[in-house]
Amino acid sequence: MYADDTIAAIATPPGHGGIGVIRVSGPLAPRIAAAMVVCSQEHEAWESHRLYYGRIVDTGGVRVDEGLAVLMRAPRSFTGEDVLELHCHGSPVGLRRVLACALGNGARLAEPGEFTKRAFLNGRIDLAQAEAVMDMVRARTAAGAALAAEQLSGRLSDYLSELRGRAIGLKALLEAQIDFSEEDFDVSADELLGTLRDCTVPIEKLLDSYQHGKLMRDGVRIAIIGKPNVGKSSLLNALLGEDRAIVTPVAGTTRDAIDEPVDLDGVPVVLSDTAGLRAADEAETVERIGMQRTTSRIAQAQLLLTVLDASRPLDAQDDALLRTYAEAAQVIVLNKIDLPCLTAAADVQGVCNSHPVVSVSAQQHVGLEELRRVLLEKIAGGAAPPDTPVLSNLRHVDALTKARASLGLARESIVSRCPPDLVAVDVQDAIDHIGRVTGAITSEDVLDRIFSEFCIGK
Repeated sequence: MYADDTIAAIATPPGHGGIGVIRVSGPLAPRIAAAMVVCSQEHEAWESHRLYYGRIVDTGGVRVDEGLAVLMRAPRSFTGEDVLELHCHGSPVGLRRVLACALGNGARLAEPGEFTKRAFLNGRIDLAQAEAVMDMVRARTAAGAALAAEQLSGRLSDYLSELRGRAIGLKALLEAQIDFSEEDFDVSADELLGTLRDCTVPIEKLLDSYQHGKLMRDGVRIAIIGKPNVGKSSLLNALLGEDRAIVTPVAGTTRDAIDEPVDLDGVPVVLSDTAGLRAADEAETVERIGMQRTTSRIAQAQLLLTVLDASRPLDAQDDALLRTYAEAAQVIVLNKIDLPCLTAAADVQGVCNSHPVVSVSAQQHVGLEELRRVLLEKIAGGAAPPDTPVLSNLRHVDALTKARASLGLARESIVSRCPPDLVAVDVQDAIDHIGRVTGAITSEDVLDRIFSEFCIGK
C-alpha cells in the first residue's frame, strides 16, 4: 500500500506567477537538496524548516534558476517524511526544468494526491481530513473554505472518534454479558437502549447537516428565464455587479446561455442567463437554437429565476411560462419597476401563487438585496446552520447511513430480547461503518479512488 520512495511535483497552479513551488517528499529529499541547491551554507548544517537562498543546478552543475529552499525533516512535515520545497520563479518552463532536475536526481513524478495520501498513511491526518484538503483547494466561497478548514482541523474526526468510542462501549457491555453469562452478569435492556440512543442521535444530527454542507460545497445552479427583452441580462449584470452580458433594447439579443459564478452570502451559485422563450414560429433559426439551450439549462438548474416585465400587462406567453414551470422551484421577479407598472404581484399570484414574487429594477439596482434574501431563503429552506460538525461528502453520508441502519437492527434485536452475541454483530457493523469515514477501516481501492481526484502536487 505504501511505497518508500521519493516523489516530486510542481505544487503551484499552472500558469505564470511570481513564485512557483517544487515539492519533493521521501528519503532522498536531503540528498536532492544537496545536489540541486548551491548556497553558502553547508548542507549538513541546514536547519529544518529554515529557508536558504541559492542557485538551483541540474545534474551537470549548470544553473537552472535561483531561489529559496527549505528542508522539513521527518516527522515534522506535511507527509511525515523528509520534505524539500524549492521556491523558484513562477515560469511554467522554468518549473518544469527544475522538476526534471529533481527527477534526474532520483525522485519520481508524484501521482495525483500522493503527498496527501502519504500524510494519511503516516498518520499525520485521517481520511476525513485528507478529503478536506481537496475541499479547501476547490472551495468557491469564503464560507465553503471555512467549512473545509473546520473539517481539516479535525472537528468532524473528533466528533466521530467520540461516537465510535460510545459504540465500542456498547459492544463491550454486550461482550461482558456473553463472557460472564454463567455468573448471572446482566445488563438491562433499558441500559443497552440508552447507550444505543447515545450513538444514534449524534449520527442523526450529522446526517441532517448534509443539506447545509452540500450547499456550501457544491452550491446551486440558478437559471434566469423569461420572454425576450424582460431584462434577464440586466438582472444578471446587476447580481454580478459587472457588465457581463450584452444588453440592448432589441428582443432576442441573448442567443446563447451565459454561465457565471457568484458568491451569494457564502453559497456558491452559478447563474445562467438564457435566451428568451417565445413561440418557436416567432424566432429565427439561431434564436431557436438558443431557446433549446435554455431548455437544457432549465433542466440542469435547482432553482429558476423567472423574470417578468412589470411595465407591461401579463400576456399569453407570460401565462404559459408560469404554468409550464409552476411545479419547479422558482422565484418570480417583476423587473422594470422604475417604469410605470402595469403588472403587480397580485396579478402573478393569481396565476401561480405558490412562489415568492420580488419587485426589482435591474437598471436602477432597486430591490436586489430583497431578491438575494429571498433566493437564500429559497435555497437554504430557512434553516439555520447546524451546531454540530457538518457533513459535505457523500461518502461520509453513505457510511453513516449504514451505521444508523446497523444500530437500528441492534435496537430491534434488544427489544426482541435476542441473545447479546447477535446484537453485538450489528453494533460491530456500525463501528466499522463509522471507522470508514476517518479511514480507521479502509481498503486500498477506496484510497486510490479518493486520492485520484486530487491534483498532482497535493
